[in-house]
Amino acid sequence: MIADFIAPRALESDATGVARASIDALAAAGLLGIPLAPHAQRELGELLSAADASTWFCWVQHQTPLKTLANAEATPAAPAVAALKARWLAGMESGEYLAAVAFAHVRRPGAPNPLATRVAGGWRFTGTLDWVTSWDIADVVMIMARGDGADAGTLVSAFLPAGRSSEAVDGLHVGEPLRLLAMSGTHTRPLCLSDVFIPDESVAAVHDAPAWLEADALKTSDANPAAFGVTRGALGELAGIADERQDRTLADVVESLAAQCREIRGRAYALADVASLANREDRLDLRAASLELAIRASTAVVIARAGAAIIAGTSAERRVRESVFLQVQAQTAESRRAALARYL
Repeated sequence: MIADFIAPRALESDATGVARASIDALAAAGLLGIPLAPHAQRELGELLSAADASTWFCWVQHQTPLKTLANAEATPAAPAVAALKARWLAGMESGEYLAAVAFAHVRRPGAPNPLATRVAGGWRFTGTLDWVTSWDIADVVMIMARGDGADAGTLVSAFLPAGRSSEAVDGLHVGEPLRLLAMSGTHTRPLCLSDVFIPDESVAAVHDAPAWLEADALKTSDANPAAFGVTRGALGELAGIADERQDRTLADVVESLAAQCREIRGRAYALADVASLANREDRLDLRAASLELAIRASTAVVIARAGAAIIAGTSAERRVRESVFLQVQAQTAESRRAALARYL
């Protein structure tokens, strides 16, 4: 299905936006909702990003709100989880509903934005979100915000109707789609929240902020399966060119890069399976190595395609931009330092 349906539409997705039909096809195949075993989920992420990184990004955004809601339990701070699950969870698991997510902002230093203030019966969210991916094709979005005042040490995860829903949200203002260097096909828009009231029935969890950030720092230390996927997609294209031209030098390049990919991938996943603070520096280094490899593999496609690669709208152009996008996706100060260290 990925090779026959997703991959042939990659250039169209990149140029005009990921079609909801692509998401629905993944859902129909059982590949959107309930996550697979970790090794299978990684392989699925690699295959999707190799075929079309824009569709992969919309797919992967769905996974965090799905897991958050599936694992949510009622607490005094989030007393109506059962109602929230009844509204959204089954549809998110079946793929009837596509979820978007906005939480990268909580990793940033400086003044918290947006802020969640506890009020009677719920919370008020105020602030801005620079980008929310999948907005136009998503049914629901999970937004995380820092608690305010007495709740300053918390992070609130709340669910709101998204762009595909016909339900309006008072105080929620949606900006125009962002023009991005890469992944403009992901329907990414900025949001402004002006005293948006979010009832308890829409709150999945109120997390302890330091604990959540520590767990997030562990996860973002790991190599992204999409880096290996983009590399695999580029190497597949290079292998086709080498075979067509009977080019031994190019075939050797493919073999060399593929061996490096297998080596980095094997080490990265092995460390991720036993993730701890003790091996974090090694994981960050392998993450940086995987990102560098994606750049090298996509650049090799440009070199192999020669002048034809410079024409806008080609697979070579798309692969280069996808590999550049991965350099900043889920980036933290630590991962940025590890990536830049490879340029010293």
